[in-house]
Amino acid sequence: MKNKNIILILPSFILILFVLIIPMFSMLKTSLYISPFGENGDFIGFKNYIRVLDDSGMSMAVKISFIWSSLISSLMIILGIVIAYLIENKQKNKKILFSLIMIPWIIPSYMGVLIWRSLIYGYGTDSIIKNIFHLNTDIFTNVLSGFGWGVFVSIWLELPIVVMVLIAAFQEVPKELQLAAKIDGANSLNTLVNINIPYIKPTIITWFLITFANHFKDFTVPFLLTAGGPPLFEGFTSHSIVGITTTMGIFNYFISNTQYDFGIISAYSVVSAVFVMLIAFIFLTRRTLSLKKFITFVIAIKVLSYIFNPNISLLISGLLYLILLRKRNLFGIVVLFDFLIMIFNIKYNGFWNGFDFIPIISLIWLIFKEKTPVIPQINKLNSLKYMKYVFFAVFLLIILLPVYNIINISFSGTNNIIMTLFPEKITIDNYVKIFSDLHIEQNLKNTIIIALLTAIMVPVISYPLAMYISKKTLRWVLPVLIFLDFLGGVHSIIALFMVFKKLNLLNSLFGVSLVYTTHTLPMATFLIKGYIDKIPKEIEETAILDTTKIKSYFYIIFPLTIPAILVSSLIGFMKGWNGFIPSLMLLSKDSLYPLSVKLYTLIGEPGTSYPRWDLFSAASILNILFLGIIFIMIRKPLMNGVLKNSY
Repeated sequence: MKNKNIILILPSFILILFVLIIPMFSMLKTSLYISPFGENGDFIGFKNYIRVLDDSGMSMAVKISFIWSSLISSLMIILGIVIAYLIENKQKNKKILFSLIMIPWIIPSYMGVLIWRSLIYGYGTDSIIKNIFHLNTDIFTNVLSGFGWGVFVSIWLELPIVVMVLIAAFQEVPKELQLAAKIDGANSLNTLVNINIPYIKPTIITWFLITFANHFKDFTVPFLLTAGGPPLFEGFTSHSIVGITTTMGIFNYFISNTQYDFGIISAYSVVSAVFVMLIAFIFLTRRTLSLKKFITFVIAIKVLSYIFNPNISLLISGLLYLILLRKRNLFGIVVLFDFLIMIFNIKYNGFWNGFDFIPIISLIWLIFKEKTPVIPQINKLNSLKYMKYVFFAVFLLIILLPVYNIINISFSGTNNIIMTLFPEKITIDNYVKIFSDLHIEQNLKNTIIIALLTAIMVPVISYPLAMYISKKTLRWVLPVLIFLDFLGGVHSIIALFMVFKKLNLLNSLFGVSLVYTTHTLPMATFLIKGYIDKIPKEIEETAILDTTKIKSYFYIIFPLTIPAILVSSLIGFMKGWNGFIPSLMLLSKDSLYPLSVKLYTLIGEPGTSYPRWDLFSAASILNILFLGIIFIMIRKPLMNGVLKNSY
């Protein structure tokens, strides 16, 4: 029976082995060799790592990633709380407002970023945003503008899903608590801060860490919007050039494109993977992470930071945290001293040499672990009661402006991205050209093949795994899946490229769909397992009397989990349809490009090509229409599992 049960996990094990684990070990091995173009030559031990540690650009990329992810996740959670609370407490037009806010969710990131680039930068900063709002849109030479607009676009793309999750959390707050607060005279602000937020704090913490971990290895937004951003003065190093949006994903991509030695590329990737593993460690141990474990983690980061930046102050602050292993009640004081040390270093050594993210992590720990402070009653809010309408009006403008602009361009018949209220001449020429000139139908066909393969493989692999986890009560398996999934990213794509080359899976739509299936596996397994756990044991016990246990899994339990299986299949379909990075890196033939890569080739990196915004717009509208239909299909089963009938 044990051997039969192992069959349940064999497909997922093979998939994870070849897509995540073998590339990681291959990367570790290659990093110890001189490896021109992937062919291992002389063994050189840790010399590649010495070179990586000598590159201050790597240290800067890590710090940029931290600042990038911290700012995005913090702002996204704050905005998400405000919007979700306002929507949930709105009596009229709730469904319409919710549907409008969900629009960015159905726009793939590779499209959304490029659409915003046309709005922000336009033609050499002659753009809609600059002309209407008079904002700085010089994202390629101005550091603050490049970083700020990158953060803005990242939030625009991901905020809808955060709002949806927080609305679901607000719906679980007992109405009795809110009613009692209202009787006591509490207004909306006091109710939100003193009742709702403390009640949904676990959800807030979880999604803060999820968004932080995802954006720590961000690639799509900083790559497509600013191509790494305006170079920093300190970013010109002996081995690399670092811009304000050169996150770790961008940094590794540039290294892989400028180095011919896969040994040094692998060494950079391994070091990047270490930082990603540390972030994954925080995410996976968020509920069980004691103060002692957290302090140990902080000390390890201090030592690792010292290796990159030999600054005695890092060791001094590390010793302060070491004292906390005995005197934990001094945690707040040590964090204060760590902040002062960082400020001193920034003043005398410059921002990038003096910045230390440990004090910020420690402050976040204090905020999350301590009780939410109670704010006093604020009565003078009458003058602000109409502000929520202004807020929603501005927010909806931000959501709808990119969509309207891309529709406008698609029917204009010109390549002009400086929007007028209506096209001077309405024509469907652009829609005709994407079929007659670009033959977009081939790219559409490739996209459908990748999406369908992913949609089929996701439930086929995740259902047996979910069954095995549920019946064996193996709670540790899902965290391990999530941890392994975190290891995937741009830093591991070169190793994956080499593994796929040996398996003859390069330039293969099936190979690309395997990558998307692997990254959908944790979510799909979690979703299906939740349905299986709710099936009464009596049904299974009765079924076993008539057949074998394995047969009962597929003939009795399987039909009861079909709703979850369908949703997981649709999520896999969307993952395959919206995928960009694996398709970009693993496919080199134009005839195999999916829509994501084809749309990217129409615009290209900033300053490297003549962008065809007209054709891009027409193809994007067709893509959005198709995704809109898919969203309508999954909306009901997805919302029924997350939100109540009010949506």
